[in-house]
Amino acid sequence: MLPDENLSRYAKSLYPAALLLVIVPLADLSLRAFPAQWGSLQWRFGIVGLLFGNFGTILLGAGLIGLIAALCGHRGILRALGYSTLVVAIVTVVMLGLFLLDAVQMRQLANANFKRAILLSASGALFAGLFGTFTLVAMGRGALIAGRPIGGSRHRSAPSRSSLVVSGSNAGE
Repeated sequence: MLPDENLSRYAKSLYPAALLLVIVPLADLSLRAFPAQWGSLQWRFGIVGLLFGNFGTILLGAGLIGLIAALCGHRGILRALGYSTLVVAIVTVVMLGLFLLDAVQMRQLANANFKRAILLSASGALFAGLFGTFTLVAMGRGALIAGRPIGGSRHRSAPSRSSLVVSGSNAGE
């Protein structure tokens, strides 16, 4: 096993790789989504489906950021990751509901030849979104717990009063 200092150096060098896992899928999605067409059912279905399809890579990068921060003792990054993943989990739940409505509407409007494909792609995206939501909540909770200071000022206990133990034949007289 590597000494703690070398392990910390190597872990810190992985931050760019972790950021790459988060940023590249989001940049790709942004480029595909341009120009935004919020009123188009097909555009919304496609973009949210792409996002949920890339969710695993994004979550892997976020998890790696958390692991690196935990190994290096970067509590601020852990707290930021914890709060941001919980916010993203809430947004994901809302997006899942809207995506489900769009999927039902898309299936009704599609030709009979495409209904099965729409159902399968929507099912895969919904699974990724649901599992991703649970992962985000677990990751956020874990990051916030790991980001707490050990023996912090909020949870200090009163100093214990220990009595002096003396041994001998006339102890305590």
